[in-house]
Amino acid sequence: MSVSIVAQRFRQCKLLLDETDWVTVGSTSSPTNVNSCGLLAYISFASSATRPDVEQAAATLLNLPILTSGLWGDGESLTVSISSTLMAKTTKDPAENDAKNPDRKPESDGLKCSIAIVPQANLISKVKQQGKSIQYHGQSDKETGRELYEYFCECICSKLLEMQCEIRSEELPKWYTRRRDYLSELDLEQKRQRQKHSKTDDNKQSSPTPDIPPQDIFRDGSKYSSWDENGFPMKDANGEELSKAATKKLKKIYDAHCKRHDTWKEQNKNNDDDSKSTNGDQNKDKTTGETGDNLAVKPPQPPPPMQWEGSLDPEFCHVVAGSFGKRQGLEFVSDMGPFVHSFRV
Repeated sequence: MSVSIVAQRFRQCKLLLDETDWVTVGSTSSPTNVNSCGLLAYISFASSATRPDVEQAAATLLNLPILTSGLWGDGESLTVSISSTLMAKTTKDPAENDAKNPDRKPESDGLKCSIAIVPQANLISKVKQQGKSIQYHGQSDKETGRELYEYFCECICSKLLEMQCEIRSEELPKWYTRRRDYLSELDLEQKRQRQKHSKTDDNKQSSPTPDIPPQDIFRDGSKYSSWDENGFPMKDANGEELSKAATKKLKKIYDAHCKRHDTWKEQNKNNDDDSKSTNGDQNKDKTTGETGDNLAVKPPQPPPPMQWEGSLDPEFCHVVAGSFGKRQGLEFVSDMGPFVHSFRV
């Protein structure tokens, strides 16, 4: 379980962004307006979290059936999810909704959905000594956490935008399809690279390939949570110091790999020198006369920027994401009854 989420239902939510601006989602007229419902999601990432984990967490949050337009247990209001509520509203015209979707829930007409997302690293923690000590081992590092948080917000908005366009029979924005295709190609390339460097035997105990730098062979967040400056693991995934026996075993693997890596680098250096001396003249650029190694290589183009504003309609579903790494401010109103749910993906 690599992604932790605590979800709360609300009628109205105010979130402080960038420590300066308050943004309100949900009901703007009355805090207890039954035509407004939303989810406030606190989220945190373990050191073992991956992009597929984040994608699954985003889908889970949208499919979680914990929303209600009325009061919890009033015998009239059904629990629904963000996705089911939005997909039930096929058009803005209720009469047309009845014709297109006879199984829809009438209470979805005019029901305004919203989502507020708040980064909360301390959801990944461990209480010890009967509450006298709390440790935060196992969290992702700050930069990785920021990347995963931004990707989670993007996944939420992406799924909502696709639902919006499907419901309204609109084409997806061109910037979105270009960005989606670019990231899909990037994910495939990264998958190929991971497969290239993966261990080969069934028990996953074979030595890593010699081209992997020694500082990377133990960079596995599912097994370790702390490393020294050389990439040698110091603590296991639970934040406990490695035993002397485990350290001795890993040191033996590390030293052996260093030798294999040095041999690999020397062999590749010699091969490169031979190749340059043999093919140097053939690699000269006809225009500049420079060798192929000196030709300017175009850096990979960044993906098209996200343009949610103007694409994802707040009237369809209003999404606001809290500022990562900054002071959080929060006010919300909820009158639906039990409204806290926690889960891990």
